[in-house]
Amino acid sequence: MDRGSFLGVLLGFTLLAVAIGLGPNPRIFFHPASAIVVVGGVIAATLIRFTLEHVSYAFSIASRAFFTRAPETQALVNQIVGLSQRARREGLLNMEKAMDVEGFLAKGLRMVVDRAERSHIQAVLAQELRATQERHHQGQEIFRFIALSAPSFGMVGTLIGMVQLFASIKDPSNIGGAMALSLLSTLYGAIIAYLLAIPIAGKLELRSKEELQLKQIMMEGVLGIEAEMHPTVLEAQLNAFLAPKERNADRRSRG
Repeated sequence: MDRGSFLGVLLGFTLLAVAIGLGPNPRIFFHPASAIVVVGGVIAATLIRFTLEHVSYAFSIASRAFFTRAPETQALVNQIVGLSQRARREGLLNMEKAMDVEGFLAKGLRMVVDRAERSHIQAVLAQELRATQERHHQGQEIFRFIALSAPSFGMVGTLIGMVQLFASIKDPSNIGGAMALSLLSTLYGAIIAYLLAIPIAGKLELRSKEELQLKQIMMEGVLGIEAEMHPTVLEAQLNAFLAPKERNADRRSRG
């Protein structure tokens, strides 16, 4: 789990709960009509704008972004260099028997073992990179749309409440409910947008960049193994993707 994200969400809702709890009547902040207008409106608009399949996938990758961690880049570089050393020492077929990889890296290495053309390997992996980037962009777009629509439906709730308020001027007993709908709809919309949707979209963008960097390292590694590049040269090429502090940490661990 991403502890920073978890602590951020926990801290945000805790601060809201404390602020509400310090008031004279916390129960007034729970207003079903406001929640129906904002949450229901956001769900409806999102399903109109995007397909159900895309929305489901966006929430799926959002959960993975918060509850799974990407592998360490230095560990990935070390793994690829180890495979390169084995391929150079024992041949590609023996390297395949020792492969403990899956997904993108496994696909590339299998094409190398099958003696596919370098241009074909590069084209297939590049296409998968583009497809991954497009899927991630779709997920980010969905949460940015939610962030945009939530305050808008908060305003819709406010307008509904104002209409009810003016209609209830002659009946003071109904003014309180109309005012609550007006104000709490705006509050709910702001919370959904600024505490949930915008941070999630940003987290997805960050995770997307991390995953694309890992796959670029894998792609360069696969092409280096295919070209029978010397493991030391390949390692130097892959280390170019790492931040200087990561490279220094690796050198210290070896020393």
